[in-house]
Amino acid sequence: MPGGDPGKPPAAGETSRPISKSGVVRTLSGLSDETLPRNGNVSWDEGISSLLAGPNSRIGGVKPPNRADSVDFISPLKGDVSLLRELLFDVVRSQVSVETMNKVELIAKLSSEFDTEAEDATFATIASTVGNLSEAELQLVASLFSSMSNVANIAEYVHRIRRRRAFERGEGSMLTHTGVDEVLGELVKKGHTPAEIQKTLASQTVEMVLTAHPTQAVRRSLLSKLHSIADILLDLHDKPLTPNERDDLVLALRGHLRSLWRTDEVRRTKPTPTDEARNILQVIEHTVWDAVPVFMRDTNKALARHNALPLPLDARLFLFSSWAGGDRDGNPFVTPQVTREVVAINRYRAAVLYLSEIENLLFDLSVHYGSEELMKYNAALKEADFAKSKEVGHGKGNLKYKEFWNHVPPTEPYRVLLSHMRDRMTATRDHCEALLSGSPAPKTLAEPFQLSSELLEPLMVMHRSLMSEGDALLSGPITDLIARVHAFGLTLVKLDVRQEGETHTHAMSTITEFIGLGSYSEWDEDKRMEFLTSLLESKRPLIPRGFSPESEKAADVLDTFEAVATLGKEALGAYVVSMCFTPSDVLLVAFLQREYATADSGPPLRVVPLLETIGALQSCSKTLSTLFAHPWYRKYLAEQFDNVQEVMVGYSDSGKDGGRLTSAWELYKAQESMVAIAEEYGICLRFFHGRGGTVGRGGGPQHLAILSQPPKTINGYLRVTIQGEVMEQDFGLPGLATRTLETYTTAVLKADLATVITVKPEWRQVMDKLSNASYTHYRHIVHDEPRFVEYFRYATPEQELGLLNIGSRPQKRKAGGVETLRAIPWIFAWTQTRLHLPVWLGLGTALSKADADEAATVKAMYAEWPFFKSFFDLIEMVLAKADSQTSAHYDAELVPQELQSFGVELRELLCEVISTVLDTTGARQLLDKDLVQKRAINTRREWMLPLHLVQVEALRRKRELLKKDQMLPTTLVDALVISMKGISAALQNTG
Repeated sequence: MPGGDPGKPPAAGETSRPISKSGVVRTLSGLSDETLPRNGNVSWDEGISSLLAGPNSRIGGVKPPNRADSVDFISPLKGDVSLLRELLFDVVRSQVSVETMNKVELIAKLSSEFDTEAEDATFATIASTVGNLSEAELQLVASLFSSMSNVANIAEYVHRIRRRRAFERGEGSMLTHTGVDEVLGELVKKGHTPAEIQKTLASQTVEMVLTAHPTQAVRRSLLSKLHSIADILLDLHDKPLTPNERDDLVLALRGHLRSLWRTDEVRRTKPTPTDEARNILQVIEHTVWDAVPVFMRDTNKALARHNALPLPLDARLFLFSSWAGGDRDGNPFVTPQVTREVVAINRYRAAVLYLSEIENLLFDLSVHYGSEELMKYNAALKEADFAKSKEVGHGKGNLKYKEFWNHVPPTEPYRVLLSHMRDRMTATRDHCEALLSGSPAPKTLAEPFQLSSELLEPLMVMHRSLMSEGDALLSGPITDLIARVHAFGLTLVKLDVRQEGETHTHAMSTITEFIGLGSYSEWDEDKRMEFLTSLLESKRPLIPRGFSPESEKAADVLDTFEAVATLGKEALGAYVVSMCFTPSDVLLVAFLQREYATADSGPPLRVVPLLETIGALQSCSKTLSTLFAHPWYRKYLAEQFDNVQEVMVGYSDSGKDGGRLTSAWELYKAQESMVAIAEEYGICLRFFHGRGGTVGRGGGPQHLAILSQPPKTINGYLRVTIQGEVMEQDFGLPGLATRTLETYTTAVLKADLATVITVKPEWRQVMDKLSNASYTHYRHIVHDEPRFVEYFRYATPEQELGLLNIGSRPQKRKAGGVETLRAIPWIFAWTQTRLHLPVWLGLGTALSKADADEAATVKAMYAEWPFFKSFFDLIEMVLAKADSQTSAHYDAELVPQELQSFGVELRELLCEVISTVLDTTGARQLLDKDLVQKRAINTRREWMLPLHLVQVEALRRKRELLKKDQMLPTTLVDALVISMKGISAALQNTG
């Protein structure tokens, strides 16, 4: 095909240039910045003007967005996507041959037609066209439609922010009602007093744990460009622009899209745990750092509008933690040294941010008087510094700063104090930098900050001074910094440590065998509890001095406890015991912490059992009651943790173990029973929810999920994981970040003040029956059906997911079948084919077996029970993203003939569950009652079919080449990887 192969020279009359994507040569044609006049007679600005002629010009055939329709729910979003599409297609058009671009545009045209008409013939034509593409062309199509999915995402995020701004200006309404102002008004109407609301809000905390779980398929380099595109879209809509300003923005948009296209989408190496930790810090620094004080200010303004007092300065609405660098469950790359390094990185990056804020305050807070308390505080610091300088032997003349590096006027007391804080924060930064570089810390007069209370103390002194002197209007920046210290501490995020219970058991066995007591792992639970109790009640150490286990696995565990003992409480959060099944799993961690504690260690980390299988959830009552009845542990909770016990509930493995319905119901019942046991023993129970991005792993709209929790399980505290792509959805843009904080805050507030809904006995009976039927069917298909594993491996890209390089952790805990596969790739693989099997399997069968009375009860449960309604609404969202025709195409091209009937059976079950869910919810079509989700899905759907077809073709060719033991072309592998990334971006709920 002349000119059809991007790898061949262009036809006569075409110009070409090589570009970076896989070394493909692409010709230049169509409107692009390459066609701007470059001769000496026409300036660059004149060339710009020739293309962008005033406010009504059409860029790439698309009229710029019209601000007049900014309150429309749909049109501005469609306008943005169309603009981005035309500009991106222009970029690609300038890089490929005419014939290749014709194929691409044909695929795009047919995909758009299929999206509206759903004709089988159109589907077949697209599939045939894709099947005849070369490897390089497959990669090109995958890259273009993946990029379109990403820019459609960013346009939809911008639209959410734009809609919110329009609503706050009084222009139109909102489809969701989770704003602080709205919720406060709703609560007042229900009879709650402003004082009651303020008190409840001031005492609540949401702790967000950002994890390294590998579900974010988009590279950080691409995300930064997408964020720049978002900023431009917001300016195009929200700012009153001159023609020149608008033209500059569109040119910048073209530049970012070109940069996006020229950036490699494929991660060529797996990230390290420290890479993951740095990525999480970038999320904090990019939006969350500023979002927290902005949200606190907005909340206080909302409280004032409802005649309530502002939040106290020590209110801690949010805390932030991380698993990156601390989660060693099944990840051999997270070592004790990595944990130490990540803590140092966290402290360093926090110090840099605080230094910037302190320097800004130092410049702005030029007040030349202050309270008596401030003057005395400064005098005491000066006296201490003088004594220290005599001891150290030098002053601080070697410290250079942006402002006031040489002299701070002594008559300006705030600057005097801030300069002292700046010196200490500089010493903190330099100390951490020295740790990271392996060099000795520089000697300075100032001492590094060790505790956040040391940073809060002078801030509070200055705040009280401003208030007492009548300068409350000047206290805003100080108040913001106080809010940041409460939320972020000195490390930005507290690092959790997580390890599997069996690994601790193995480490203890190496100790007991070494000292001649036999194998701890072979003892039953009674003997383990008796042994651990005797150790904990005794003050004698168990581990001999100099003991070094031969097992690397055991050595790593013990070295981790040694590291935990030296890193300090403020740097670390919780010690999470995954796959926790027995009370001894908790006591063993408590013992090992004590065994390695030193006089300087401080309090131990709280031990958090993670209950993540159906069996662990069902036995949770026995586990907790045994612990709470244990004299040593009861005293330990009282003395070290103020009678607070945290329990983590896992949505991922419980769903993989028994299906989504059974998982949800067992989680609900387990939380109820644990609350009852805690009340019996006078323990304050707090739950840590291990949610993923997909509904199959507990994901979905958080406001809905929080309000559907069992009674007495929130109580002013929520701890929840934020994973993978959800971090981008929640915190990728400043407007999203503040909205996310608002959504969590109002949900917890409403949950605490909500009227308790009694779960009727007949509801429980129906749920038990549905759960049993669903569990039986799910287990029959996934664990007992002999065709299942083989079909799964053929029909999905499960075996190829490792090519994505999206996480440092291996896909499996150990060798074996589906039962050893981690929950994320289990969900991810089914999501790629649009079958979404883990989310719904078993549900339709269970509902179809209900008799007439039970069916009526089910509908009543949906209408009256938030838990049940939330469950079905989330299932409905996933079913709206399912596509039987796409799934059937995977089967037709990839699955052996003898297994294809099994796929037909599964798709029949999908049709059944869609019918039963619609019958339960009373909707005519999926998502009729969730216009926001429907809009989001419709925005991306057009770009998905070509990605699926490219993936199927790439998988087919890859597997055929491997059968023949032939080398895989890089372009083919890249096409496969990019298709997986693109589908992930388009569906969003991937992991």
